[in-house]
Amino acid sequence: MNATVDPIVELRAELRSAASRRIAAHRRRLLIALAIAVLGVVTASLSLAASKVGWLTGEPAPPEVVSGFKQYTPQLGFHPEAGKAQFVAQDGPIKLYATTNREGGICYLVDEPWKPANAGDGGTCASAKEAAVPASAGLLGGSANVWVLAGRLADERAQSVRFVTPSGDTIVRPLGAGGFYVARISLAGQPLGGHCPPKGWTPIFVALDPNGEKLGEWRIPVLRSDVDAQGRVLSCGGSVTPIGPRGEQPPG
Repeated sequence: MNATVDPIVELRAELRSAASRRIAAHRRRLLIALAIAVLGVVTASLSLAASKVGWLTGEPAPPEVVSGFKQYTPQLGFHPEAGKAQFVAQDGPIKLYATTNREGGICYLVDEPWKPANAGDGGTCASAKEAAVPASAGLLGGSANVWVLAGRLADERAQSVRFVTPSGDTIVRPLGAGGFYVARISLAGQPLGGHCPPKGWTPIFVALDPNGEKLGEWRIPVLRSDVDAQGRVLSCGGSVTPIGPRGEQPPG
């Protein structure tokens, strides 16, 4: 004989079951919303990091370069992140390495045949402001008969950079990882101090696309010369860290 089912008990059981289903569904919605929110935060963080150091696209630097960046003197105001150092450009035997610094800028280190990367100077660092310019250039090294010019073009479409040396030679160098470049400039046997241009050297740096067409150009003061009353060059010098454009610029 079948037992009589109490309709009140059955109704209460159904209500409890429905309530349990609603709570479970609500929890699932919360978990999904939380997962989406977390994913959004992570994605935004990664996007921000990529935009901040979007030039980090090169090969990891070898141990001697990491060691070289660690030799940087922090009293100069910057803290290179040596472990993030990358190989970014090359011109013959001269190699350029770069890394971020804790202040938001870029640090550079040149490996030259006459001065290896871990020679003890630690490279040179640019501020976040100088790292954000569309084009930069500076003399990062040199020897008795060579200047080493390096910098970066921020335009992702650019494939090479063109400029004219103090002697009038046109140089074109390919861009490496992240838009960096390095160029070996021969001084024809003249020592660095004895090869100062009488009027300094403020070349126009031209960004070129893969077809050799101009994308933009910027005038950057690489060297300034001090002359006496007779016009004789006493000395010359410039920034040992790549800097951006200064003063009046070429028409677009």
